[in-house]
Amino acid sequence: MPNNITVQQIVRAAKNRDSAIRDYISHTSAGVNLNYNDFMRELDRTFPVNAPAATSNSILGTSKAYQVQDLGNKITSYNNADIIQPSTIAASIKDVVAGFFGKEGDLIKGLGNIGSMALKGVMEGSTDILTKEVNLRNELNSQIGIAGELSRDYRSEIFEALPGVVSMGYGFEDLKKTVINTMQETGRFALMNSDTMDQMATTSRAFVGDLEDMGKIFRNFEMVGVGAQNALNTIDKVGKSSLTLGLQSRKVVEETQKNLGKINEYGFAKGIEGLGRMVQKSIEFRMNIDEVTKIADKVWEPEGALDLAANLQAIGGAIGSFNDPLKLMYMATNNLEGLQDALIGVAGSLATYNQEQGRFEITGVNLRKAKAMAKELNVTYTELANGAIAAAERSSAASAMMASGLKLDDKEKEFLTNISRMEGGNMIIDIPKSLAEELGLKDTRVALEDLSQGTADAILENQKAFKDMSIKDIAKEQYTETQKLALTVSEISTMLKVEFAKIVRKPLSEVDNVIKQVDEYLNEAKSGGENKFTAQIDKIKSETNKEAKRYIKDDLGLKTSTGNNSGTQETKKVEVTFKTNDRLQDDIYRNFFNNPNTKQNIAAAAFSSREYDSPQPQMA
Repeated sequence: MPNNITVQQIVRAAKNRDSAIRDYISHTSAGVNLNYNDFMRELDRTFPVNAPAATSNSILGTSKAYQVQDLGNKITSYNNADIIQPSTIAASIKDVVAGFFGKEGDLIKGLGNIGSMALKGVMEGSTDILTKEVNLRNELNSQIGIAGELSRDYRSEIFEALPGVVSMGYGFEDLKKTVINTMQETGRFALMNSDTMDQMATTSRAFVGDLEDMGKIFRNFEMVGVGAQNALNTIDKVGKSSLTLGLQSRKVVEETQKNLGKINEYGFAKGIEGLGRMVQKSIEFRMNIDEVTKIADKVWEPEGALDLAANLQAIGGAIGSFNDPLKLMYMATNNLEGLQDALIGVAGSLATYNQEQGRFEITGVNLRKAKAMAKELNVTYTELANGAIAAAERSSAASAMMASGLKLDDKEKEFLTNISRMEGGNMIIDIPKSLAEELGLKDTRVALEDLSQGTADAILENQKAFKDMSIKDIAKEQYTETQKLALTVSEISTMLKVEFAKIVRKPLSEVDNVIKQVDEYLNEAKSGGENKFTAQIDKIKSETNKEAKRYIKDDLGLKTSTGNNSGTQETKKVEVTFKTNDRLQDDIYRNFFNNPNTKQNIAAAAFSSREYDSPQPQMA
């Protein structure tokens, strides 16, 4: 490897930004003395920061000290100009990692370079912030109609929130579109302070995904009387509780906000929290919430409740709460969660275990009963069957954990059940290989009935970890460690730019006030008012009038001749002659003079208020 290679040669020989960083690391690791700052300047010049990143498996090479997260990885909404990309700080991380492990590299140098990146371009970035603020003002005023002090204060809140938004991997454009979209969705000035916008970005990253979707979500919550702040708190609570139950939190949040309208249609014992719990159970038991509302519609009136109870009793079987018409009516109007539990209870008695096939199924007389029940309940048979199978599997899981003698609370049992699956007649949990080795297990698949207390506790550490995590921690866990570091640097850089822009904005606002005052004077003078600009306006009017007359006479070639006067009426004969060889100009002149307003305008400028007539212009 040549020792006299330059950073320019390395960068220019590379295919992209990441390959240049790899080559730089390779040369410096081999002892070649290369200036880091020169390398970064050449890298930024040749491959801009916001260029698409490479998809290599490891930028830091194969040494154990360098085997950290892939610096080229990006996720949705990460690739924008407001965020420093991981590949940009790769070389500095190399120094930090190598220094930490006591190998070649400089820990202090690496940390210093990362800090320098946060400071890099603060002044230019502050100008960009001010430019974005002007554009934001125009868009807020034109698209929403918000103006004046209200617009100014709201823009300040938006930029105050920007560093926190950037820390979640979103940029200014994401935030701008979201606040505008929220106002358009709700149809009003749905203003948020910087803290709410900061939380919005965190909640979106943790449980939603696309920041722009928050506008529709806020609208749905507003329909049931819940404002933005409480909506975010509710999403956070539902999302985090879903994680601790072993459920996919984004799916639960998505279904919860989609079904919010049901809060205004039916009675919920625990409001939106109760709806969220219903969504969790609908995923656990694989039965859509809409099936529960169909039953509620059927038992809303006494006649429907009485008929349903009587018909289900005739079908036979364990129908639980469906024996009581009054209880059914009460649940439909006050406790829809209870009606869901009643439906799950009915479904759970329909499935039996098939030893040969190793699964639960609905067969024989139960199949007829299930179809008859579905018809009477006014639900889809497929949904009822899905619920029956899921209920039987979960009942099997509960029996297995009870038989193993595990000391677990209800939430722990629910977590273990949700991460298990039916296989060969047993509810199985797949354990990561590393955890299995740590616990001394030969197989990574463990049946719930064979689960020891130690193994259960080790698995439940994941549930405990979710409980201890903040919403920001949950959001950040979607990134690699290298991406987290890049986002932190981006957040600091954005914070400095916003603060610098605030300092610059004050004198600029004073200039705005002067310009505004001048504009007011000019408008007053234009309307005939008396102020320091009145004389200037009159002078401009006079000069404009003279120039118009000169233009008509000299440039347009107008000739005037006086006709016969009748009384006090004076008539001017105006003949217009011009020469041109350009067909386009001919068309322009012809249309100009054929316009009836043209003659009147010319007359008003040249002959004051006297009337005149004129023949059509003659083409020479």
